[in-house]
Amino acid sequence: TGRRQKGQLRAAGRGLAKVLALLRRQHDVGEPARVADTEGDTLVAAFDSHLQHVAGLMSGTRSHYLRHATLFLKAVFSMAPFDVTKVTPQAITDFVRGQAAKLKPSSCAAPATSMRVFLRFLITYHGLPAGVVGAVPTIRQWKLASLPKHLSVEEVDRTLATFDEQSPVGKRDRAILLLLVRLALRAGEVGRLRLSDIDWREGEVRIHSPKSARERKLPLPSDVGQALAEYLQNGRPQSAQPFLFLRTRAPFSPINGSSTVSCIAKRHLKLAGISIRGLSAHAFRHTAATRMVRRGVGFKQVADVLGHRLLETTNIYAKLDEDSLHRVALPWPGGQA
Repeated sequence: TGRRQKGQLRAAGRGLAKVLALLRRQHDVGEPARVADTEGDTLVAAFDSHLQHVAGLMSGTRSHYLRHATLFLKAVFSMAPFDVTKVTPQAITDFVRGQAAKLKPSSCAAPATSMRVFLRFLITYHGLPAGVVGAVPTIRQWKLASLPKHLSVEEVDRTLATFDEQSPVGKRDRAILLLLVRLALRAGEVGRLRLSDIDWREGEVRIHSPKSARERKLPLPSDVGQALAEYLQNGRPQSAQPFLFLRTRAPFSPINGSSTVSCIAKRHLKLAGISIRGLSAHAFRHTAATRMVRRGVGFKQVADVLGHRLLETTNIYAKLDEDSLHRVALPWPGGQA
């Protein structure tokens, strides 16, 4: 009897968790604030508030910074009270190098970036000497060493031909992939779109970045607008939800996460017979950016479309402009004339 009761309680708890998750999605409610158990928890909670309300960072970006801040405090203080005098250059260097050693080359610089942000927070609010930031070691990364994975024109056409345009799911998924490949949106940006973000009169769409609180407006191509109109008129469930894209089964909760959009992209790449190893929704973003560069669009304009703050982030697409690279390539020393 006791075992049966425990099982019923666990089942009830799981059911309640699902209901709460559903309510958060439907009403766009964030996760509940964490209760601070230790001085370190209090410090991390204050850091999170600073990142959100002062720096204007979204939850996805904040989570990376908070993770490394929590690991650093645990490594230096364990359960002991926070003491700013123990945030020494040696402790900082050892922590960053130790964390970087566990990561792939493409992400090994993340601990250094997180620590610089956290240390500046401690400098501003907790009296840490400003020069301590210099103790964060530089993690060497070969910039622009990799090529962004993108699709050919034929592969994009094959993927767009996999939709059942008579079904609500097909109408929704086609509109999603057209937004990815025509406007170079991130998966999270597609998931965050609201009905109010589409300005049909001006032919524009307002984009909310999942990385920051900034917004940008992009022109709405005719084929994307037609796909969106078809979905809204004949595919989207009747719902008071403010989000544009909804699941097709009751209770019609919004698709407001990047993982669902990525799964949709991967499913149709697989249906098109394209190897999905290393490919996701971001491949369509890379494809759109690559096409713009090859058509001669300036890097500033490409950066504006992609929502990049720094031009150097956009420069990687120059490596995919093969025609321009051939024109500027120099002969190999000692080779044939």
